[in-house]
Amino acid sequence: MLAIERKAAGDVIGACGLIDGGRVPDGEPELAFELLRRFWHHGYATEASLAILDWAKSSGYERLWATVREWNVASRRVLARVGFTETDRKETDAVYGTTLFLTTPL
Repeated sequence: MLAIERKAAGDVIGACGLIDGGRVPDGEPELAFELLRRFWHHGYATEASLAILDWAKSSGYERLWATVREWNVASRRVLARVGFTETDRKETDAVYGTTLFLTTPL
C-alpha cells in the first residue's frame, strides 16, 4: 500500500495499492484503497486507483481483482469507473454482509 498524499497540502489522506488478500488466484493481486472519511467523494480514490492500475500494467500484470462489500455503493462506483466488473463470485458473512468479487484485465 502507498500513501495517498494531496500535493498542495502535503497531507496524507489514505492509502491505495495492491494486496495479496489470499482470496484470488496466485499472481493476480487485489486493488485496495481506503481514505479518511472527510476526503470521500472528491475523486481521490479514482485518481489513486488509476495510478496503481497503470503501474500494475507496466509491471506485467495481466489481471487485477478487487473485493468490496455489497452495501458499499461508493467504492463499487469507483471500481466501475476504473474498469472493474463484477463476477458471479460472492461470499456471504452474517456480520459484515456479502462480499463481491470484481476483476479487470490490464
